[in-house]
Amino acid sequence: MSSYDPTSIDRQILGFCLNNDFFSRVKNIVDRTMFEKEMRDIFDTLTYAHTKYGNDLTVNELASLFNDRNPAMPEATRNKVHETIATLDVGNADNADLHLDLVHNFWLRDRARQIGEKAIEIFTGDSEEFGELRRLIETVEDGRISDKTTYTKVEDDLDSLLDNEAGDPDFPFSYDLISEHVGGLDRGNLGILFARPEVGKTTFCCFLAASYIKQGFKVVYWANEEPAPKIKLRIIQSYFGLTRAEMISDRRSLSAKYIDEISPLLTIMDSVGTSVEEVDEYAKLNKPDIMFCDQLDKFRIAGEFNRGDERLKETYVVAREIAKRNKALVWAVSQANYEAHDRQWIDYSMLDNSRTGKAGEADIIIGIGKTGSSEIENTVRHICISKNKLNGWHGMINGQIDIDRGIYY
Repeated sequence: MSSYDPTSIDRQILGFCLNNDFFSRVKNIVDRTMFEKEMRDIFDTLTYAHTKYGNDLTVNELASLFNDRNPAMPEATRNKVHETIATLDVGNADNADLHLDLVHNFWLRDRARQIGEKAIEIFTGDSEEFGELRRLIETVEDGRISDKTTYTKVEDDLDSLLDNEAGDPDFPFSYDLISEHVGGLDRGNLGILFARPEVGKTTFCCFLAASYIKQGFKVVYWANEEPAPKIKLRIIQSYFGLTRAEMISDRRSLSAKYIDEISPLLTIMDSVGTSVEEVDEYAKLNKPDIMFCDQLDKFRIAGEFNRGDERLKETYVVAREIAKRNKALVWAVSQANYEAHDRQWIDYSMLDNSRTGKAGEADIIIGIGKTGSSEIENTVRHICISKNKLNGWHGMINGQIDIDRGIYY
C-alpha cells in the first residue's frame, strides 16, 4: 500500500473539508493535532481559506494557496505535500451522514491516542492528572464528540428567561439583615466569604450552611482549616440555635431531629490536601446544591505556576467553573490580609495574597469586619458587601454574633 493511500481516514477527512459547508459543521470537532506531519499544514491552509473566503476549494486552489503561505518550505517537503493534496477528494455530497460518521471515528481514534499518552505519563510518573485521564475516558464513553467546543447556544425564549433569570433566587438568604439588600444567589454562582482570623467567618459559614439545610438544600462542607468534626458540630449547633450545654441536656430529642432533618442534607469532608479537581469529580457524582470550600486557597490544583497569586487566580477560576458545570452554588472561604485588621469596612482588595485575581471570579464577596476588643463580649460584626454582580448593592450591614449558639442576628 502506498504511503499516500487516498483511502486513509485522515486524507478522507481533509478531502471532505474542501467543501465549505462540511468544514463549517466539523471545524469545532477536528483540529490540526489530530493529523500527522505535513497533513497538519494542509489542514491549517484549509482553515485559513474557509475562514477568509468562505467558499469551496479545488485541489489546485488548495495547492496554490499552500505554496503562497509556505514560500520557504524545502522542495522535497513541498512535493510530498502536493502529492498528498492530489489524492484528496471531496466525495459525494449526498453522503454527508457517512462523512460525519467517518469524522466521529477519526475523533475516537484521536481520543484513544490522547488516553494512551496520558496513561503512559501517569504510569511513568511524569503526570498525576488522573482527573484529566478520567475526563478523556468519559468523553468517549458518553460520545461527547462536541466536547472541544467551549460554548453552547442559549435557546431560552423570553418567558423562560423571565422565569429563570428574573425570578426569585435559587438560594435565598434567610439572614434578614442581608436579605433586605440581596435576596440570595443562584446555581452556578461563586461567592467569597473572608475575614481576619478569629473574627467569625467560619461561624458565619456554619450559620449560612444551617440556613440552607433548613430550606431543604443538600450542603457539602469541605473543611481543610479547622477540624472537620468541630465544623459539623457547629453547623448542627447553629441549626438548633442552642449552646453546647443546652444540646447536651436535650441530647436524646436532638439526636432524633438530627437524623431526620440534618443528616440527609449535610456532608462534611475532612479535606486537608484535597485538590479542586477532586471537588469537581465529587460534585459530578453527588450533585450537591451548595458547597463550602474552607479555605479554598489551601486546595491543591494541577499545573505549574511562577507565582502564588497566579496559582490562586487559577484556583478561583476552576471553582467558578465547578459551580457552573455542576449547577451548584460554591462559597469560597478565604483570609483577609492585615489591612483588614481592626476595621469596620473591608473590601475585596484586602483578600489575602490577591487584590483582584480571586475577586474577579466572584459573583458576590462578603467580608466580615470587627473593631475594638477581642474579648468574647465584643459581639458586633460588620457584614461588608464589596462586590455584587447579583443586583449591584454594595454597603455595610451591622450585625451581632452569638458565638455560643453559632448564629448571627
